[in-house]
Amino acid sequence: MKPVAYISPNGILYKELPPDSLLKLTPLYAMRELTEEEIREVADSVCHDWNKENIGSLYMTDFARAILKKANEK
Repeated sequence: MKPVAYISPNGILYKELPPDSLLKLTPLYAMRELTEEEIREVADSVCHDWNKENIGSLYMTDFARAILKKANEK
């Protein structure tokens, strides 16, 4: 994934990486939106027993992490 911008330690944003920069810049990335199908795919892979005995809330953290991972794959 290509960075959309860079930020310096003192908070200055750069749209492009300055040539021969001595600054220690951190790349910033944009996340893409997920389709409903992708969200269902991730939910099904993590939340197998979502409606069984109302235990879906136990999987909320795993579901959120899986969604973020999926969003950063492409």
